Amino acid sequence: MPTPLPSDWSDRLALDRAHVWHPFTQMQVHEADPPVPVVGGEGCDLLLANGERVLDGISSWWTCLHGHGHPRLVSALERQAAKLDHVMFAGFTHEPALELVARLRPKLPPNLTRAFFSDNGSTAVEVALKMAFQAQLQRGEKGRDRFGALRGGYHGDTLGAVGVGELENFMTGLFRPLLLNCERLDVPEDPRRDLAPDLTHWPERLDAARQSIRAFFATHGERLAAFIAEPLLQCAGGMRMWPPELLQELRAQCDAHGVYLVLDEVATGFGRTGTFLASEQAGVAPDLLCLSKGLTGGTLPLSLTWGTEEIYGHFWGEPSSGRAFLHGHSYTANPAACAVACASLALFDDQPVLANAAALHGAMVDAFTALAGHPAVRRARVLGTIGACQLVDPATGEAHPPEARFGWRLHRRALDRGLLVRPIGDCLYLMPPLNTPPKRIREAADTLGDLLAG
Repeated sequence: MPTPLPSDWSDRLALDRAHVWHPFTQMQVHEADPPVPVVGGEGCDLLLANGERVLDGISSWWTCLHGHGHPRLVSALERQAAKLDHVMFAGFTHEPALELVARLRPKLPPNLTRAFFSDNGSTAVEVALKMAFQAQLQRGEKGRDRFGALRGGYHGDTLGAVGVGELENFMTGLFRPLLLNCERLDVPEDPRRDLAPDLTHWPERLDAARQSIRAFFATHGERLAAFIAEPLLQCAGGMRMWPPELLQELRAQCDAHGVYLVLDEVATGFGRTGTFLASEQAGVAPDLLCLSKGLTGGTLPLSLTWGTEEIYGHFWGEPSSGRAFLHGHSYTANPAACAVACASLALFDDQPVLANAAALHGAMVDAFTALAGHPAVRRARVLGTIGACQLVDPATGEAHPPEARFGWRLHRRALDRGLLVRPIGDCLYLMPPLNTPPKRIREAADTLGDLLAG
């Protein structure tokens, strides 16, 4: 049983219940099962109000990169907030934004030369979609009024981002009348990421997928302004790991048909997949790149959309030309957030962040190999620092029915054992901070094995 909360949290939870609307939540659930109070963070752990520590096994929605409360990030925040807290970025500039661009650009594909700031992953995607559409118009391509995207993708919750997400998921079905025109393409999962792969006929299946991409572009290519994809890993789609060869084919077909390639590395960037960007593993450079989440190490909201000089050139002209990109946010390039992002990137240069990620990868392989032997687990797989598997009812071998809310119940039971996991449907995964000691991953796997057995 969990440790009881301090008495002063009764009133606070009553206030929460009376006024707060939580994300991705049917609020009726919190009447009987209130949200868990968190009072601090330390390294890879969250500190709960009842005094317990919980391994942040999902990096607080994939944001926390170097652990909670990293002293260099906190120090950068304090110094910058005391010097310049915020200034509008239209008509002004400041040192933290310029330092961030200078630090980040050498880590990106060299064709990406122009950085547009915004404040979260969804808006980074919105910016990319609007840039691509407007650039196509301004280069004379007036018939490109739709986008291409991978089926099973997720790019955020604002309407443009929802429009290029999966068509019939929990949001796009409801908001269909308001969404962008989007053509969707299926790609297979990559069995080579499975810890017990079935590679039967895989070369033939991979070639068939290439042919499917070519047929897709032959049909839709002349109408597409851009094609957007999460490279190698569709996170919210159930940790679907797809082949780098197909990302290469997407790049080739975009080039052949005059379509901009947008890569959404909001979740996959900053070492999560074992390389600084996931797209490095395919040797692919996009025309537009979306970054957020780990950009500040999970400390403050910030995002960047990087574009090519070619795209930037289509917006160049006299003020009367109407070619400017008229988009912005109140907190664009917030100086404190930029300073923290600089400190986070400095850690990649000063400390063995990617070496730690490699050690974490080994721990993930060991952990999910152990879980793979459980009768409730299918298709254990690992990509970089991310491990995932499918949960089934061991009595039937089938996924649990949605109404059973098995994933939610596992999430709450795991909290009582000091572990934060939050399954996506029938997909159980771990994506912890990169500074997580490998032994904590082995302990997490033992905990999950116990919970699935009980």
